[in-house]
Amino acid sequence: MAAKLKIESYKKIDFSQGSKIDEYSVAFNPEKFSHDFKIAYDKQQAIGSSGTDSRYFKTLPERIRFSLLFDSTIELEENKGKDVNTEINNFKDVVFTYNGDIHRPNYLKLTWGNFFFKGQVESMQLTYTAFSAEGDPQRAYADVTFLQTKEQATRLSEENKSSPDLTHLYSVKEGDTITMIADKIYGDPRYYLDIVRINKLKNFRVLKPGSQLVLPPLNK
Repeated sequence: MAAKLKIESYKKIDFSQGSKIDEYSVAFNPEKFSHDFKIAYDKQQAIGSSGTDSRYFKTLPERIRFSLLFDSTIELEENKGKDVNTEINNFKDVVFTYNGDIHRPNYLKLTWGNFFFKGQVESMQLTYTAFSAEGDPQRAYADVTFLQTKEQATRLSEENKSSPDLTHLYSVKEGDTITMIADKIYGDPRYYLDIVRINKLKNFRVLKPGSQLVLPPLNK
């Protein structure tokens, strides 16, 4: 049997097992899906110029789009007895419904064979195409867009920036001191107190190799 697209919902952005809420497996895998990658550039052009050198602004979160089928007329064992409205509501409970405990929709993990995506729902559009004699929907398509989500530590580690104008994550190395890090990132060892304050360090004179520090831009 072919692997089914499974969507799991979580309360926490780190997707820790203890924060898992629910999951939903589709009856029918999508025939296709799109995976969008986009980079934004600053294209501002000076007055009187004939062109511009587009400057990198930011890499936008990835997006994926599925069109999912809900159909009670298809005679398959895994679809037997399923009501379209009920299935759509079950799907919405996992991916779309506002979660009052975390004051937002759930964080989502999508798995389909070797495909893996962490994100949150951005939009969903339902289109109904078939009905029973009583007017109950028998077939519907859900066009759903998911926006990529990453923990801050993961995102900053991947960006691996060294500019003092960008927030990034610094992995402490053997021999590092807080003043050395401040001088390397901000160009002045005196900014070590800001690093201590931001990271809530209790014993900043002894840094543990392998530990990580968040280093945001500072108003100098």
